[in-house]
Amino acid sequence: MSLQIETAQDTRLGGFGHSTAQDAATAGREAVRGALAGRLPAAGDLVIIFPSASYDVEALHTAAMQEAGPAPVVGCTTVGAFTDGAQLRLGCVAAYIGGAGIGFGVCHVERDDADIAGSTRRAAETARERAGEELDHSVLMLLCDGLTPDQREMARGAYEVTSALIPLVGGAAGDDLNWQATYTFGEGRILSNGFVTVWINSPRPMAVSVDHGWRPFGKPMLVTRAEGNTIFELDGRPALEAYVSERGAALKEDARSFGEQCMERPLGLPNAFGRYDLRQVHETAPGGGIVLTTGVPEQTVVQVMAGDGDQLLEGARRAAESARDQLEGQARLALVFSCCTRAPLLGDRLAEEVELISSTLGGVAAGGFYTCGEFARVTGSTGIHNSSVAILVL
Repeated sequence: MSLQIETAQDTRLGGFGHSTAQDAATAGREAVRGALAGRLPAAGDLVIIFPSASYDVEALHTAAMQEAGPAPVVGCTTVGAFTDGAQLRLGCVAAYIGGAGIGFGVCHVERDDADIAGSTRRAAETARERAGEELDHSVLMLLCDGLTPDQREMARGAYEVTSALIPLVGGAAGDDLNWQATYTFGEGRILSNGFVTVWINSPRPMAVSVDHGWRPFGKPMLVTRAEGNTIFELDGRPALEAYVSERGAALKEDARSFGEQCMERPLGLPNAFGRYDLRQVHETAPGGGIVLTTGVPEQTVVQVMAGDGDQLLEGARRAAESARDQLEGQARLALVFSCCTRAPLLGDRLAEEVELISSTLGGVAAGGFYTCGEFARVTGSTGIHNSSVAILVL
């Protein structure tokens, strides 16, 4: 009778690793090695990296690929990253997902600013084809440049492939709020104006959820003039004037930028579920306009939102509960995409967010990064969020 040895990959889907090493190559190797936890990666597995943009990203990416080989490596830069056991303002987090029974298809391309939706649609189609055999359950993960002119167009292009049947999840890359250049990784290369789509096929149910915990603060206002990402008028008034009057506190001329001060007062758009999708105010525009990271159409109703640490953590708990309820069996691994704008309000309690998600899911390994925009859609055609936390659970 032969002896059968049960390996770690047989009993556990994957895991997370992290590194705070100053040397980029060391950080890449250590993070991936920690995620592998002694496993031998295979070509059908997937490794995801979330490093700080301040690293030499070429050196880090090369080292991560060497450690992960032959498994493909995807990922993006961040405004900080985390696991359920570590918070990294500067450093690198890596996730490993074993491919036994799961199919991954990866497509990493430059963004076409003249046709953002079209380029996203084509990349999603390619990723779907590369994922191989269709299984009972699928998810599309999208990681994009944080300086994408309109993330709403990326969600729209993805929807043309996923329709309302396939969930969408992911986040926009960051560069520690410098707003100069963010990077995505995939197919062995680095892009500063790109995005990576990962199509996941699985025989087991996967869960996507999103929540935030913010509450309405100001009165409802109507977008009466807008173009692209800029709102020029709210209720017929200059948008900046109307926003400041409803936010409950004057903007101060201090060391923080306009966008950083606005993190504590995003705009909320009522949705079909009786709740709110959030949009973050990023900067001002000539003539009294406000610029968002994602466009808002004219005739949209918006409200200034507010929140505190307890409420934001309650939003994270609800997101984890929603994901848990979608599964058939125990969660095995959770990828978390949490907006960087949540961090200032959570402050010293920041680590509680991912810890709460992990515990709500039964103590599952959890990790991810702080984003500049979140993708999450389970039903319907919407899929772009700000100031929220999105979760993918396998």
